[in-house]
Amino acid sequence: MNKHIFSYLVLGGAALLVGACNDSESDLLKPKVYFESRENMLSMEDEAESITFDLTSRLSTMTSSQVDVSYAIADPSVVDEYNARYGTAYEMLDVSHIKLSSTTSSIPSGKLYADNVKLELSNLETVEEGKTFVVPVRVQSASVPTLPGTSIAYFFLSKPIKITKVGTFNSNYISIRFPAGTYFSSFTYETLIYINRLLNNNTIMGTEGIMLLRIGDAPGTPKDYLEIAGQQHYNATEGMKTGRWYHVALTYDQPSGRTVMYVNGTKWAESAWGIPGFDPNADVGFNIGMIPNFPWGTRPLYGYLSETRVWSVARTENQLKQNMLGVDPKSDGLALYYKLDGSETQEGGSIIDAAKGIGGTTNGIAIKTLDTPVAIN
Repeated sequence: MNKHIFSYLVLGGAALLVGACNDSESDLLKPKVYFESRENMLSMEDEAESITFDLTSRLSTMTSSQVDVSYAIADPSVVDEYNARYGTAYEMLDVSHIKLSSTTSSIPSGKLYADNVKLELSNLETVEEGKTFVVPVRVQSASVPTLPGTSIAYFFLSKPIKITKVGTFNSNYISIRFPAGTYFSSFTYETLIYINRLLNNNTIMGTEGIMLLRIGDAPGTPKDYLEIAGQQHYNATEGMKTGRWYHVALTYDQPSGRTVMYVNGTKWAESAWGIPGFDPNADVGFNIGMIPNFPWGTRPLYGYLSETRVWSVARTENQLKQNMLGVDPKSDGLALYYKLDGSETQEGGSIIDAAKGIGGTTNGIAIKTLDTPVAIN
């Protein structure tokens, strides 16, 4: 059984005063029980089947007599309220995986902290990679009130996604024909990319002449600069290096006319456009990794791709940062999704995407097993 050190987001004294701002001066001096650490982030080891750690509450001021406290796993509605307040989508961990060594504890007279109770999370091998689960624990006492806003501690648990299989692109491609009538007003392109070598023009994805994300367009754009080309052009002003993984993204929010390039979740360049959107099937169509049979050159990418996605919405910076290594294929607005980890069916010159079951035409994507998982630095 493993015991883990985890970081605390500690509520400061100012927060305590805000929570009690409506109390009278005398009430402020009365002892109250609360969790000092309201939000606790847990990190799982690869093979861990369980995690245990010490749970404790405290008093705002000492008392001359013992204070008994009790703990309970809060109702799932508490998680729903948290998600609604902070715009998150956490799931409550299955209560069958949660165990308290005791539901009661005590704070001795003249002391501030309760005796520790063990909180154990088990069967962690069944926890899905990439999702964040939460365990809400409530504290209360029959002899003293709780401090408003601090009676529930949230324990966040996630199992990192490890990508060890990726798609190889050496003059390889996927050509997509979206359903008839597809039109992207707002949109997002994103992918994990590893560059082995750079040519003067390196296709990542998009519709040539309309909305294409690529690297370089020498001699006009340095061959290592990320560039958007089509109805308008602009590029980043910092080069990408070979031999390392990046997460790259392009977003366009039509209502605001704002388009942004992100690298590893950080804005690298932006521009203001006034276009209504685009048809991804226009011109020579939508391509990934190369533009096959293009009369002015196929412009192949030499390297690896993984988690290649197209959205019909402009993803936010936080969404990009939080979902670099994986998303739910059923996510709202996800129009195309190639994981490129060997899970997609390749048959008869077609490769089926994970989001909509679109069959992209391909000359074959070989899957490479990495010595070490993908890491974004």
